[in-house]
Amino acid sequence: MKFNIWKDYPKMPLPDVLSFIVDNRGKTVPTTENGHILIATNCVRNENLYPSYEKIRFLSEETYQTWFRAHPLPGDILFVCKGTPGRCCLVPDPLDFCIAQDMVALRANQDIIYNYFLLAVLRSREIQLQITNTSVGDVIPHFKKSFFDRIMIPVPPLDIQKIIGNYYMAFSNKIEINKKINENLVA
Repeated sequence: MKFNIWKDYPKMPLPDVLSFIVDNRGKTVPTTENGHILIATNCVRNENLYPSYEKIRFLSEETYQTWFRAHPLPGDILFVCKGTPGRCCLVPDPLDFCIAQDMVALRANQDIIYNYFLLAVLRSREIQLQITNTSVGDVIPHFKKSFFDRIMIPVPPLDIQKIIGNYYMAFSNKIEINKKINENLVA
């Protein structure tokens, strides 16, 4: 069976395939010397399946419990809005960090879209081009939340999404394992 998800299936605006957006953007969160891990946009890269822990900061328990509107859940997709808009990766299980400004977490509506498929589509050349062409800002590019309506996601039947998403995850997991092996060889 040969098909093209970009031509053969209907497309929906990104917000229409989501059940929730974790959006803690706004004021800067107060940090401490230790506590809950707070990741920043530098931790999210398209070449990594999950966030890396580089230049992390920490939050107190009180800040973690009271400052945020919501927290991501395992399986959500982190999406960078400022700096290098469109970079994305999965929230791991177990989850050991929180997010604040300059990124959001996208929660797939499982009745419409498979989260692994959504990750693969968001990282695709077609969507990354849409994001680049929509981003604003000369010095620090950023992607406004109102622009999410402009990202058009192909929506094949769920069984096809699961095949594509599961293959994408299998390849991505293999790449992650190979990276770790290479790091061990260099060390």
